[in-house]
Amino acid sequence: MPSERLRRVALIVWIAVGAVALGYVLLIVAGSVRVIWLPIAFGAGIVFFLEPLVRALERMRMPRPVAAVLALLALIGLVIAVGALVFPTIREQAAEFGQRLPDLYLAGINWVREVGASLGLDVDELLSQQAIEDWLNDPANQETVQNLLLGFGAGAGQVIRGFAEAIAVLALAPILAMYILIDLERFKANSLDMTPPKHREEFAFVSGQVGTALSSFVRGQLLVAIIVGAASSLGMWLIDLPFWLLIGIIAGFLNLIPFMGPVVGGALAVLVALLNGSVTQAIWAVVIMIAIQQVDNHVITPLVQRARVNLSPLVIVLALIIGGTVAGLLGVLVAVPMTAAIRIIVGHLWRTRILGETWGEASQHMIEYTEPPDRIAGIRRRHPNQSRLFDTQELPSIAEEEQPTLDPSDQTSPR
Repeated sequence: MPSERLRRVALIVWIAVGAVALGYVLLIVAGSVRVIWLPIAFGAGIVFFLEPLVRALERMRMPRPVAAVLALLALIGLVIAVGALVFPTIREQAAEFGQRLPDLYLAGINWVREVGASLGLDVDELLSQQAIEDWLNDPANQETVQNLLLGFGAGAGQVIRGFAEAIAVLALAPILAMYILIDLERFKANSLDMTPPKHREEFAFVSGQVGTALSSFVRGQLLVAIIVGAASSLGMWLIDLPFWLLIGIIAGFLNLIPFMGPVVGGALAVLVALLNGSVTQAIWAVVIMIAIQQVDNHVITPLVQRARVNLSPLVIVLALIIGGTVAGLLGVLVAVPMTAAIRIIVGHLWRTRILGETWGEASQHMIEYTEPPDRIAGIRRRHPNQSRLFDTQELPSIAEEEQPTLDPSDQTSPR
């Protein structure tokens, strides 16, 4: 009936309006307690990284709380060991950077003078004391100076807040990760119990797909960041570039953000090489960083990330911009996995409810699985189509012949 159809349309519209309003309120509330979200995000990353180890220890008949504590202690011990190994070199390079900073400054000034001379500009005259005083005494420029000072004060406040957040992350993230690892099974069981019975299997399936994609992304990004950082440090060391370890660490850390690691690392390497007076080193730095990026994109990432959500580069860039605008560093770090999770959920609902596809068909259109090499395929712990978030006994396989027998309307139309 037209009236019934109109009622359903109006209901959908009001639900959408309510969802937008609720999302806006949640953003305001989340912004007021933003200091806690970064530890939660890093804690969740630790959980995704350690969950396979915890499951392996559980298969050895170890209680889950003990397995979670041992896995976390092993990770902390590994971080401390690596830190103790590289810290002396980092300290040495940092001290060298402090000693060479005046020389680097003079080299930069000379470079600016050469560029200015090539453009017909006298840099020394532009930066003379009289020119600076004339510029500062101009009333039109005094407001600009005041704004710069206010901006500097705000920037100093952000730096202090950033240090506070860093301390919170270091202190709270491992603790949160430990409690999440211990209570993860209970959380999964409670989530299924709160789901209506007619939607329980589908909820478990979609949650499993989201968990598989997120865990693969997090573990893959961490491993790739380590590999990129090590390869960048080795490459810069081979060309005898100053501060090679610092550049590699920065490139590896920023590789947690898509497209950022080799680009920023390469720019820093080129800058250091040019200030060091070696164009040859700068060219070699560019070649090495490009090679690392290509190997990362075409070999390492497909090998490490077994399950990937098909997101175009444009979508990734837009997600990074929006995430950075809304939540700063935290938004940049979680933008891509959150976008992938939203795409899985919305894509599943659209393809099953609107296009009439089965669960398996919808999953194949959204998630790309990479099979392991033949030599290690036989020792694979888990089939890529099985959930990493919900246990296999709770989750139907996405293979069509293994799907549960349900009424067709269960997969093609909303309840």
